[in-house]
Amino acid sequence: MTIPPSSNLRQSGPAGRVRDDLAGRRILMVEPSATLPLALQAVSGAAVAIVQLDAIDAELLARTAPDVVLSPLMTSEYDILDLARVLRDCGYQGALRAYCPPLPNTRLVRTEVAQIWPGVDFDILEVPLKAD
Repeated sequence: MTIPPSSNLRQSGPAGRVRDDLAGRRILMVEPSATLPLALQAVSGAAVAIVQLDAIDAELLARTAPDVVLSPLMTSEYDILDLARVLRDCGYQGALRAYCPPLPNTRLVRTEVAQIWPGVDFDILEVPLKAD
């Protein structure tokens, strides 16, 4: 089961809360920042596995069977393009979601990911890092 590309996850809801499309999903969280954005903390009923980028391989993906891989858009160690390459090379077929503060042009990032991995179910969760 994957989250459809038309998912409401693209936008944060009222008061910066992400719509609960992740509830009940198997989520593979890649190197989350020290604190998750407050909007993502409200997700309930999900099975979450947290891993480092360098731990991802086909065996890990088979064992965790994630519906969605969730990652910061960019860290000091890697960006979503690096993660997309790893997941593609491991044969992952589920959804990929990046989270970040609001961007001026998300289309540019989506285009770059699509060039690396055509057909991937990718989207960006633009969420505030602090409650307003």
